Amino acid sequence: MKPDSMDRRNFLASAGLVTLAGMVRLASPSGAAGNPHPPTARLIQETSGSASPVESITLTRGDLTALFRDNSHSPRDLSGIGNLRNNKDAPGFDAFDPDTVGASSGLNLEHIISGSSNPNNKFSPRHGKYLLYPRSDGRSVVLVRNREDSPWAVSNTYRYTLTGPHYVDLDFHCQIHDPSLFGPHGYALFFFGSYMNDVSNAALHFLGVEQAGEKEKWILGDAPKENPDWNHGGTYQNVSAQGLPYDAGHNFKTNSWCYDYPRFTKPLYYGLAEHNMVFQIMFNKAWTEEDEVRFSLFKFKLPQLPRPAWDFQYVVHKVAEGKEYGFRARVVWKKFVSPTDCIHEYNMWLAALRKEPKAKASV
Repeated sequence: MKPDSMDRRNFLASAGLVTLAGMVRLASPSGAAGNPHPPTARLIQETSGSASPVESITLTRGDLTALFRDNSHSPRDLSGIGNLRNNKDAPGFDAFDPDTVGASSGLNLEHIISGSSNPNNKFSPRHGKYLLYPRSDGRSVVLVRNREDSPWAVSNTYRYTLTGPHYVDLDFHCQIHDPSLFGPHGYALFFFGSYMNDVSNAALHFLGVEQAGEKEKWILGDAPKENPDWNHGGTYQNVSAQGLPYDAGHNFKTNSWCYDYPRFTKPLYYGLAEHNMVFQIMFNKAWTEEDEVRFSLFKFKLPQLPRPAWDFQYVVHKVAEGKEYGFRARVVWKKFVSPTDCIHEYNMWLAALRKEPKAKASV
């Protein structure tokens, strides 16, 4: 296994817990004198409530059962979803890699990356404190990260909600408190990893175009080796995106570059797992002047094991101090029906978002 692929699994991390008092300190970030309670700090305070943080918790809703974890035992047990099962369609089959220590996780915030070489480009969200709070609704949890626990001075909340019959809804909010840490390129790349269990096809399926000006069609993205910075996989961008600049001497190019083409036209992709299961993820945004979503596929375990990483990225193009950024997404984990059904799932979710209050939906 090559060094970069070893980095992906064998990294050092610290662990611990943070007190509610530590969370409240977010209410007065440096440089925000005119805004003593910025949005993410308010969300953190609302999230904590009277609940105490937990190291892990298992929730069931509809057909799904999911185990959620904090950072206490990272890198042995990663934060995010420790396992995800559909009790109706594939009982006993975990969506995520159940065997490898440090890789049995999905929808995990894995990296925060700048355009310049920086030791914190690799695995910083897995270092230190990242608290898990159960919500009183009994179907959602929130991971909370304080700015003082992030080497990038980034605070964030990351909510997971089980929604019947077979959905996991994601709601991510973040604030950058020291934009200078991201260097002259000015962007922040948040990388989210999902280490999958056995799949029937490693490729990502998405609607897109093979070349500029062509008609939209289903693309089979297999992440071929077409770039000098390729490392067992690659990233796909939206038709409106321009690609991200990064220094020639960057220390973590694996996730920074992307294919010029094909490109996706709608913010959703799906993958086909064993037991005829589909893992679909869709987003409330694709590309704007402020931010964008990108799709990533990595094949570190192939061909020895049919277990790819079906990942995604959220990029803030020009970070501003104290401004809140974020996205919403929905994961579908059920029996595969057809590509048309995947589009139907996306359209139903999009319609539901549009019926929500504008301040919440952000579609």
